[in-house]
Parts: sequence; structure tokens; C-alpha cells
Amino acid sequence: MRVGMGLVKNEHGVWHVRKKVPKALEAATATVTGASKLRVSWLKETLRTKDQKQAKVRAKPVMMKFDRVLAQAEALLAERPLRTSLNEKEIRQIADYFYAHELTADEELREEGQGSDPLFADIHRQLTEAGVEFKTPFDPHFRNGSGLSSRMMHKIEEDVTIALVACPGRCHGRPLIADFGV
Repeated sequence: MRVGMGLVKNEHGVWHVRKKVPKALEAATATVTGASKLRVSWLKETLRTKDQKQAKVRAKPVMMKFDRVLAQAEALLAERPLRTSLNEKEIRQIADYFYAHELTADEELREEGQGSDPLFADIHRQLTEAGVEFKTPFDPHFRNGSGLSSRMMHKIEEDVTIALVACPGRCHGRPLIADFGV
């Protein structure tokens, strides 16, 4: 039995809401809803009631949800402009953001003073207890009392080397570690 607003009564007397998905949106709707099928032709949901009056009340929010799903599907299909290049100002902004991010991360690491050494020691302990044979050039139990361990300094050096390769010479006028003789 059908009543307005997409209300349908199944063979058990339970009310459902359903809405037809436009043909052009079927694949995108499947993506939005996370359906296992490649296409979704109908949006359906049970209202968990046999009372028609209650079903009409419960149908409105479900229909609004269906409208949101279809709007998201349309947005997936909307063409977005594809950019293949950046201007100098945009490049400088990205470089500034990256530089600030790296400085903040380095400062936090140095202020904390331990980095990932506790995690390294815990993994070392677990592997040893499990009888796994392995070699590491770093002593997990070494504590120099202050500052970063030689393992953490080695990690910082590796990270800096990767950043320097990405930004040879100077990064938009900023001095690099190599400029200070480090």
C-alpha cells in the first residue's frame, strides 16, 4: 500500500520510506551511502512502525536525509577546476607554512626532551621478551640525563636531510642548517 511522501507498507504491515534516485546520480549515490553495489536506484529505509499516522511523522526526517544524500551525490559529480600550476605567491605561502610547521614540530620535540625513546624502549622490550632476534645501533636503556638521545638526534638529522633535498639552497630566503655550519 502506498501513501504520499514515498511511504510504502510492506507485506508485514511495516511502513518504509523510499525515494527514486535519478539515473545520473545512481553511481555517485552508491559512493555516498557506502553501498556494496555499484549503483543505487532507490533510497529505502524502514520506519519501524505499523501505524500510518506515526509513519507520516517519522518519514519527514528520513526524506530530508535522502535529500542530503542526493545533494552529496550531485556534489561528487560537479566539475571542479583542475589546477596544474601555482604562482610565486602560492608557492611562498606553502613554503612558509611548511617552514613554520617544521619549526614548531622541532621545538616541541626539543622541549619534550625524549621524542619517541619511550616507545622505542617498549618495542625493544616486547621483541626481546618474545625471543625475536634483531640488531639496533642504539641502546634503548641509555639516558644521558638531559636533552635528546643519540637515536633521536639521528632521526632529526634524517628528517632534515629529507627536507633539504626538497628545498636545495635556500627556501625563499630562509637560512638552512647548512648555512650555520651544522
